[in-house]
Amino acid sequence: MSALRWGRGVAGLRRALWPAGRHGLLTEEGTLGVIGGRRRSLSASPCEQDRRKDWGHVELLEVLEARVRQLQAESEAEVTVKKVAMAQASEAGGIQPPRKAQMGAGDRWAQKLDEEQRLMERRKEQLRERVQKGGKRLWRVELRKEPRLLSRKLAKQLQRWQKGTPQSPWEEQLEQLLQEAPQRLSCEEASRDPEAKLEGQQQKLLSFLECCLHTGHLPLAHHVLVTYHSRSQQQKLLTLAMYNAVMLGWAREGSFKELVYVFFMVKDAGLTPDLLSYAAALQCMGRLDQDTDTIRRCLKQMAQDGLQLEGLFTSVLLSEEERAELLKAVRKAKPTFSVPCPRPPPPQVNTSPLLREIYAKPNCTVSYPRLHLPLKKLQELFQQQLSMELATTVTVESVEKAPPLTKEVLHARQTLTILRAQWEKALCRELQETKESEAYAAHEGRSSLFPYLCLLSEKELVEMLLQTLQVLPAHGESLFYLAHRLGQRVFNRHMVQRKQLSNQVQVLEKQYSKYLHLLASDTQVRSGSSGRKRKPHAEGPSSLWGSWICLSTLLRFPHMTLGGNWVSSSVPGPSAPDPPTYPQVAEPCLPRQYWEALGLPEYPQEQPWSLSVLVQLGKRLAEMLVQAVRMPSNLATPRDSNTLIPVLYHVYSFRSFRQIGILKPHPAFRQLLETAAEGTLTFESTEVPMLCPPLPWTSPHSGAFLLSPTKMMRSVEGTQQHQVLLERCRPAELHGALDALTQLGNCAWQVNGPVLDLVLELFNNKGCPHLGVPAPPLEAPRPPEGRQAPDACLQPNVPPTQKAELRRELARRLKMAREMHSLRTEALYRLSMAQHLRGRIFWLPHNMDFRGRTYPFPPHFNHLGSDLARALLEFAQGRPLGPQGLNWLKIHLVNLTGLKKHESLQARRDLADELMEDILDSADRPMTGRKWWMEADEPWQTLACCMEIARAVRAPDPTAYVSHFPVHQDGSCNGLQHYAALGRDSAGAASVNLMPSDLPQDVYSGVAAQVEVFRRQDAEQGMRVAQVLEGFISRKVVKQTVMTVVYGVTRYGGRLQIERRLRELQDFPQEFVWEASHYLVRQVFNSLQEMFSGTRSIQRWLTDSARLIAHMGSAVEWVTPLGIPIIQPYHRDSKVTIKGGLQNLSFNSSVDTSQKPNTLKQKNGFPPNFIHSLDSSHMMLTALHCYRKGLTFVSVHDCFWTHAADVAVMNQVCREQFVQLHSQPILHDLSRFLRNRFCSDPRASKNIWASRLMDTLLSVPKPGTFDLEQVKHSTYFFS
Repeated sequence: MSALRWGRGVAGLRRALWPAGRHGLLTEEGTLGVIGGRRRSLSASPCEQDRRKDWGHVELLEVLEARVRQLQAESEAEVTVKKVAMAQASEAGGIQPPRKAQMGAGDRWAQKLDEEQRLMERRKEQLRERVQKGGKRLWRVELRKEPRLLSRKLAKQLQRWQKGTPQSPWEEQLEQLLQEAPQRLSCEEASRDPEAKLEGQQQKLLSFLECCLHTGHLPLAHHVLVTYHSRSQQQKLLTLAMYNAVMLGWAREGSFKELVYVFFMVKDAGLTPDLLSYAAALQCMGRLDQDTDTIRRCLKQMAQDGLQLEGLFTSVLLSEEERAELLKAVRKAKPTFSVPCPRPPPPQVNTSPLLREIYAKPNCTVSYPRLHLPLKKLQELFQQQLSMELATTVTVESVEKAPPLTKEVLHARQTLTILRAQWEKALCRELQETKESEAYAAHEGRSSLFPYLCLLSEKELVEMLLQTLQVLPAHGESLFYLAHRLGQRVFNRHMVQRKQLSNQVQVLEKQYSKYLHLLASDTQVRSGSSGRKRKPHAEGPSSLWGSWICLSTLLRFPHMTLGGNWVSSSVPGPSAPDPPTYPQVAEPCLPRQYWEALGLPEYPQEQPWSLSVLVQLGKRLAEMLVQAVRMPSNLATPRDSNTLIPVLYHVYSFRSFRQIGILKPHPAFRQLLETAAEGTLTFESTEVPMLCPPLPWTSPHSGAFLLSPTKMMRSVEGTQQHQVLLERCRPAELHGALDALTQLGNCAWQVNGPVLDLVLELFNNKGCPHLGVPAPPLEAPRPPEGRQAPDACLQPNVPPTQKAELRRELARRLKMAREMHSLRTEALYRLSMAQHLRGRIFWLPHNMDFRGRTYPFPPHFNHLGSDLARALLEFAQGRPLGPQGLNWLKIHLVNLTGLKKHESLQARRDLADELMEDILDSADRPMTGRKWWMEADEPWQTLACCMEIARAVRAPDPTAYVSHFPVHQDGSCNGLQHYAALGRDSAGAASVNLMPSDLPQDVYSGVAAQVEVFRRQDAEQGMRVAQVLEGFISRKVVKQTVMTVVYGVTRYGGRLQIERRLRELQDFPQEFVWEASHYLVRQVFNSLQEMFSGTRSIQRWLTDSARLIAHMGSAVEWVTPLGIPIIQPYHRDSKVTIKGGLQNLSFNSSVDTSQKPNTLKQKNGFPPNFIHSLDSSHMMLTALHCYRKGLTFVSVHDCFWTHAADVAVMNQVCREQFVQLHSQPILHDLSRFLRNRFCSDPRASKNIWASRLMDTLLSVPKPGTFDLEQVKHSTYFFS
């Protein structure tokens, strides 16, 4: 029995497991359902399911039939008894009963249920007929094409034209209609920018119409558009983009009459046709071979609207076939017209002073690195990655130890095969029925999922649902998250298919093949100035010496390809004009610059689906899974009848204070999967590292994966405000971020095989939690037995205290079991993926969050993970250690152990030499030797480093040893470093190693020492809590609070952190924990104020500014020093509810920037988010300059990685770029931006909040006297 059930049983609430989808239980996510005035919290546990395995979702007719038989039996017994009683009464001279009394209640119930049964049979028969017809009944119903116009003038005109003669063709109607002025123009209509991102219902409706067009249901899209247009309230949702989408559909069909209908609606809505509208009309005329006069009049009207003819070919994105029909129509009216050559955009230069050196014409010292792989190998890897993304999923062998193939295992696998075949058929039937019902909903003008369900084939949808069922955890998953994931998978697969159909895959193959010439190690390229050819490198560093192209020349010859002999002599290219003969300075070329110079065709950007669409679609698919997937009940109870029971059931559970719906698999099904032990795992292609170099980032929506949709900036699901800001930026403003993300993703990785072997050995042998290897489920704690068993405590004589203790113990064990299962699953995914990639080279594409911090896409296997995850990775490209590489390996090893943190670099090298015997023993006998590495702070990375050092010292020449091992350099409380530099705070700078010193300074020990000074003073004055704390104030007690103060932790949060540390101290009197934590958090904040006075003043200034901006009704915005626009996504969430089905799903949405900001989150989030944007800027600058010097560089936020031979160079670049960053007037630039953004409106002068904001922004904290140049000489700045 679940501990959760016991925990609620004490409140006296009855708990029961209700069948999924039962009427009356449509409880909202996060709320309690109210039935008959009483609150019921529905929950269930696996133990309860073991006792109720025959529970489930049964057919209504079976229930009715059973009830009828029961009532009939009761009626017969009741009538017999009554007859006997009546006979006795008449014999005794009693009165005869009235006629009504002769019919029992059971008979009346039986008659009523018979009628309901007949009605249900008729409904099921009708449903079968509809399914047999394959959903074709909808298309026999005529869909609306003629619009109902709200303008009387246009309505009469339309009616007159419909009744007109053949002398009044539709072409003339279109001509006269185009001359009509818009009927109404208001702020609301004027704001309908077709290029603006649509929010909420508008975004949902546009995606519906586009999906109708993609699936061939153009009449349905037109019908829905007409329906919305005919209703004044719904017409407000329509935008020109929606009308244009339907017009383009009719233009492709050559249906001019329907196209004119849409033009009528555009004019009736008060909108003005744009270039895309005219392109649709002219394309349709080209298909129908219209007369010249009609086309000429259309072009004349377009010119009168201020639209240029050339814009049809330069500003409108159409397919080649559509452009051909458009050109055919234009040339009929203007035979001499020629399509304008696509002029290259004017060279855009990034104006940031921080990037001037990156994008200025460099000198000969620039050495961008190449990969160590030849061109042919890279082309093979590209084909593998392309196949993987086209398949959308990747199957990986599980590293879980496979059981012997016993009869039981084989029988379980055979049973699963049979069940899956049945489930496929059942899901197909359910999908057909769902499409039918959704099609009728769309026909009635209601919200419908019909076109979304038609995007993928039934086979693809069924496979996706069965994969979801396979990986559903035993404790279930939230219906909301499951629905969102299913909806997102449908969208991703649809986008891949769209690229296949639009010929983008073939174009990508050609372009990528040329792009690889920039990266391959064996391509022979010729320098623009010297003409010398570079020899290919087999191993070690390689760079773009000589692989230089003149970008200005490429822009002058946009039709020239980079695959020709001019650039690469290895691959012949099409003929191109001879290069200019005048002398030209060669430029090194970044991957983004090279890719843009290739001239990849531009394709229309697909609008993302709104969060509500994704969740609604996924919820419907999940409900299909619940309803269709069933299994025989005898799998759960062998002696039970062979009836069908659901494999999934829907229950409610509490997560924190919210009640949420959960889909759980039947325990018998999970047992069947465990017995079968099929040994494969399935991942989405975007969850797996790439097998070829990622595409360079060229825009906020283009980069990384070959086909799968990506975004440069990840954000809270459903929010579009970040993407809107990025799209509005000038492309050059984002070059720094785009190139940094590309550089991070271009780092090639490989798996550390020896470490993986050791981890797998532990993983399949009961694990080792101490080393981060989770134990198997069999090691999880079991429920108590005997008198402490849950069933035993149901007895009435069990005292309440014993029940309460049992509830706590059950809750503890249940929580531990779930945590162990979660950790085990995470490790299984990581290790299986590592085993899958063993011996292969792979890449980790990156994007960033809304603050600019970078993250790899693959979630299960990357270098941002735990100690174990990092130890499994090493650089695929090696570098010789050189004269100092071995020393840096030794320093890195000591850093990983946690020893000598406060000692010099020389002391750390000396310690490594002293421990060399232990190091070699750990490398040679990691599991049987002294196991010294197991006591380190980062044990697995320590072991990997021991193995690398052992190989290096045993090499004939350690300086020539090629090392693949990444060496890390960490910032010293990096957030405080940025604060100290912003405020030029000398005291703070010294505490966080901005000043040169012989030994590293430890800010945490400094704060602890300052707190101890305050404590001693208070203890002398007789303060009791200060006296109790004597001897207990240590670095460990205050570290977490000091570390998180810079990221916005409050006194309340700091007190909880210190409380946890105090409770870990065995000798500390626990009765003083609460009082002592209050005292210490106050003294920690006072100490930071003493040590970092400039830091606290800047924090207060940022907090006050954000609070005032939020009071003005806006979210805080700013631009990072590298030009990345930032907006804080903290708004007062609006509640969105999706009704019906298993439950009402409610979730919060903050997609609309017009929503009021959350003042508390805005002001508390601004200081840490601003600092995060600075540390990301520093990292990107370091990445770009390291790349410029030919280094391999990756980062984990403020932890920078490179080869051991290059650590000194990376440290120098890191320090220089930190000084360069903080030499800018960052706070003054921020003040100026915020004043222009929020105080420049003349109306703001009347706003009291705006006046206060202006005063605050003008009061920029004054800097101190610290000299930033000292950072360049600080050895322990990053160490």
